[in-house]
Amino acid sequence: MSTFFSNPKSGFLINKKEIIKAMGHFIDSGEYILGSNVDFFEKEMCSYLGGKGYFVSCANGTDAITLALLSYGINSGKVIVPSHTATASVIGIQKAGCAPVFVDVSPKTLLMSIDEIEKALKKYKNIKAILAVHLYGTGIDISQLKKIAKKYHCVVIEDCAQSHGTKIRNKQAGTIASAGTFSFFPTKNLPALGDGGGIWVPSKKVRDKAISLRQYGWNHKRIVTNINGFNSRLDEIQATILRIRLKNLNKDIKKRQSISTIYKTYLSDDFKQIAYPEYQSSSFHLFVVQVSNRSKLISFMAKNNIFLGIHYFPANHQNGIFQKKGGDLPYTENASRNVISLPIYPELKKNDQLKIIKLLNSFYDE
Repeated sequence: MSTFFSNPKSGFLINKKEIIKAMGHFIDSGEYILGSNVDFFEKEMCSYLGGKGYFVSCANGTDAITLALLSYGINSGKVIVPSHTATASVIGIQKAGCAPVFVDVSPKTLLMSIDEIEKALKKYKNIKAILAVHLYGTGIDISQLKKIAKKYHCVVIEDCAQSHGTKIRNKQAGTIASAGTFSFFPTKNLPALGDGGGIWVPSKKVRDKAISLRQYGWNHKRIVTNINGFNSRLDEIQATILRIRLKNLNKDIKKRQSISTIYKTYLSDDFKQIAYPEYQSSSFHLFVVQVSNRSKLISFMAKNNIFLGIHYFPANHQNGIFQKKGGDLPYTENASRNVISLPIYPELKKNDQLKIIKLLNSFYDE
């Protein structure tokens, strides 16, 4: 039996009966796009995030970033983003009409460096926003970042595609800055059975613009306004499934945290673990370490039916159309050469995890 760094199927199998029953109600309802389940999910997600502000769903996490920027009128200029992130983060910026400015990460946490962000703000003109990526489930210190952003009159948007349920200074990630963007891709902590996304915003004015943008620029009467919108709607099927999975999110995160503790305890020193700042509580979307001889380790584990992930290689500033929009990013480049993602998902059994750890450690004992 094979084990992968992520196993979305296992979570859906546990909820299979409830999902099938809900699908029957969904079909009978006759509401298939922007119906009552979308409304309920948006309210329930907002409640999960603390009950303040508004949640607006959309088609995927990439669109969520575009939607957040456009909802604040940001359709040109530059946006600061780490190079060490999923390509989707950068695509979302470009879809809004903006250019990415890549910054390096902290070598200890692999989160975008706040010092490097401030250097970029001083160096480049026309920076409109900072996309703060909470990488792997670990939160950036948004309060500190907001103080710097305020000096340079730019908006901070939290990219929470990997941080559903992460707490930063006892606040939910995604609710601390001007907006928080979320992905519900099947491998996420809060997964759909397909694509899905959404944004949290603090004000009704921004919410109303986001609602218009996600559906062609229509107003509530389906009349075209002067907003140049697009089609990015969460469908009722995904909203139905997300409502089911949201009920178990905190329990699933606790399991992820327990799995991470076992890795931290039993992995040998050959696995360089990243630091987790004390001001936050990670939801451990991924458990990432840095290693030597990565390719050989991955092949060794694959022969034993354990399939590791790489998040991410190559770095975005080294990748095709993005490569001319970044400077020297040594810590990012080092991370992209050495990171691996170990199996972590709520259904991973402790005995299976200990076997994985034993195999991992044995590779460097040879």
